[in-house]
Amino acid sequence: MGVYKGITFAEGYNKSFANFKKEFASTHVFKNIPSEKREAELEKAYAIAKGTSKKQKNGNSKESTSTIGKD
Repeated sequence: MGVYKGITFAEGYNKSFANFKKEFASTHVFKNIPSEKREAELEKAYAIAKGTSKKQKNGNSKESTSTIGKD
């Protein structure tokens, strides 16, 4: 389940981007975004709804490895 600026999307959201825009573009969340940025924000929200958004790392994360069961 994804959340974008107070909008919670159902898990397994699988509609097309065109249908997503029809469903959400007229909400107060997107109406309050300037028109030149609205499409990009709709795309971000769509990626979150689909579960395909990329999470940014802070650069300080470390990869850990386990040695359990290794001889």
